[in-house]
Amino acid sequence: MKNVPVVGKSIDSKAYERLINDLRTIWETGKTRAKRAIAKEALRAYWEMGGRIEQEQLTENAGYARSVMERLAKDIKTDMTTLYRCVQFHETYKTVPETEVLAWAHYRVLLTIKEPKEREYYTVQAEKNDWTRDQLLRAVQGDRYGEGKKGKKAKQLPRPTGATYVFKAIVLDVVDGDTLVLDVDCGFEIKKKERIRLAGIDCPEITTEEGLEAAEYVRTQLSRVPFVMLRTTKVDINGRFLGHVFYSLDETMDKDDIYREGVMLNQELLDKGFARIY
Repeated sequence: MKNVPVVGKSIDSKAYERLINDLRTIWETGKTRAKRAIAKEALRAYWEMGGRIEQEQLTENAGYARSVMERLAKDIKTDMTTLYRCVQFHETYKTVPETEVLAWAHYRVLLTIKEPKEREYYTVQAEKNDWTRDQLLRAVQGDRYGEGKKGKKAKQLPRPTGATYVFKAIVLDVVDGDTLVLDVDCGFEIKKKERIRLAGIDCPEITTEEGLEAAEYVRTQLSRVPFVMLRTTKVDINGRFLGHVFYSLDETMDKDDIYREGVMLNQELLDKGFARIY
């Protein structure tokens, strides 16, 4: 007796639609799980990298040994900022955070928040609402932790006083909203090119729309003045001098007047909503 070939079952259009929809759901769910798994492993890698760098105790007056960090960044094909964030990540979190939602991009934003309670608030909100990195950034900048009250007065930075470590400087470049390259007049005909981070504030990264707006505002304002006044304080983790920058659009003000009464750029960026307290 001959074998009778099995004829495939026919499928109607509705059944086919169910099949294709199920397959698409399975595929998209799988991709989502894979992305989250990769994100979790990336977090572990960044955290472990920070811990490994900490083991070397690369400390000096200017923060972590800049020359070593520059070499590391070059050899592993990353940037110094990422390495410093890894160290900060390991210092801030005693273990790798357990999360199904947040990725490294989220934690880079969270690491800019100094107060633990405030950082925890945004962590919970971001996870509960499944925020993207940009949504988290906007929430932080909008000060939702402070209930985001309309018309709320910007936080005030103390205005420096005293004449120590006050220099006249020419703006060479605006790296981003809170980082400048200045030609600093140190006196006695000595000038020095320095990278200055504005003290007490943090602007969004230059790769974001908000960061570009902040940098453009600073660039526009400072392009209108022949010089600025700089009051330096200490050095940050990236080896940049921290400082307060003062300027004035009033051409009749001399350098001493500008330092005492001019616009403090750090505070102006807070008032305009381009920066947050750091």
